[in-house]
Amino acid sequence: MTYENLKSAIESHQPFEIRMADGERYLIPHPDFIAFTRKRTTAIVSTEDGMVHHLPLITMTGISYSAAPEEVEEK
Repeated sequence: MTYENLKSAIESHQPFEIRMADGERYLIPHPDFIAFTRKRTTAIVSTEDGMVHHLPLITMTGISYSAAPEEVEEK
């Protein structure tokens, strides 16, 4: 995974999930939940339960975007 791939996902302002080589998955519901080290080789991800994870970009295998919420029609 590259910094540019993640930056593009963040700038889309859509929730997405990072998949890791060990099978773990991390939901990024909003851009405030992810940051990068100065050299941009590691992402710092905060989960909704308050845990902080340091994730090396080299161990990331993909990004999946969450489905957009369905629009509710008013009747």
